Amino acid sequence: MASYIPIAHTASIQAYTYWDSPNPVSFPGQNSTEPWIFNPTTFTLITTPNEAVLVDTPTVKSRAEPVAAWIAEIIQHRTLSTIYITHGHGDHFFGAGIIQEQFPDAVIRATNGTYTHMLEQLTPELWDGLWVPTFPELGQAGPPDLQVEVLPAGAEHFTLDGHEFRAVEVAGGDTASSTVLHVPDLSLVVGGDVVYGNIYQYLAENTTPQLRQGWIKALDQIAALKPRLVVPSHRQFTDGFGLEHLSATQEYIRTWSKLDAVTKTWQELEAAVTKAYPKRIGNFILRLSELVSKGDVQLP
Repeated sequence: MASYIPIAHTASIQAYTYWDSPNPVSFPGQNSTEPWIFNPTTFTLITTPNEAVLVDTPTVKSRAEPVAAWIAEIIQHRTLSTIYITHGHGDHFFGAGIIQEQFPDAVIRATNGTYTHMLEQLTPELWDGLWVPTFPELGQAGPPDLQVEVLPAGAEHFTLDGHEFRAVEVAGGDTASSTVLHVPDLSLVVGGDVVYGNIYQYLAENTTPQLRQGWIKALDQIAALKPRLVVPSHRQFTDGFGLEHLSATQEYIRTWSKLDAVTKTWQELEAAVTKAYPKRIGNFILRLSELVSKGDVQLP
């Protein structure tokens, strides 16, 4: 759902968000007739007097094209000069080429860790084994061929019209090599998949206490930046952008860990998690996390 009201602004820099509704998906290898939905995703557009940066992109063309139209309405005479990718999961960058078709001056930027992770998602093992079966629309065009500008090690930042955008590598998240984008002039952190809203969190890649503790530490790192606002990539439309998402994300990780330890099957774990968090949504991510945790499914 497109928004044309900035969530933060000064005279020379503004931040807008686009809420992409839950995406119906398939569940590879599962015979259930249950309708599966992939978590809704929020994309952030930040404008300066002459330029703009988009943080992350949708997965498929049918979702990316409306985002491109929204960008065009907001930026008007400005140039979309950067598409920043927070981490390597395909639902955050597969549609970048679709955005570039309308905005050919846009350069895709990422940290080296994120870029390496992006390449992994494009291997046949993950593209054909996970992403295409989950999002069949991806199979229509094949893996995207994207050129990425890797931010130099030790200098992971870029500027637009004198405003600095800092790519912050953090200690954990729902996947490896996670980053957030810090915009000091707006006291804003775009949280990627490190910060969650009222959505079931993806824990299939955080299968040890050490990994989960890294994610918790990452949220403390964000708090230390002293933002006034944080944007969770996965949030419900009614969720705001307050700092409460940091502690709520940590609480979910701790609660999930405790429930995982006292349950034996994915069915028991799912029942316990949904009882603890009945208002969260995103059954695909919930089920996948539990199946992997209990050893019923292995990720490609």
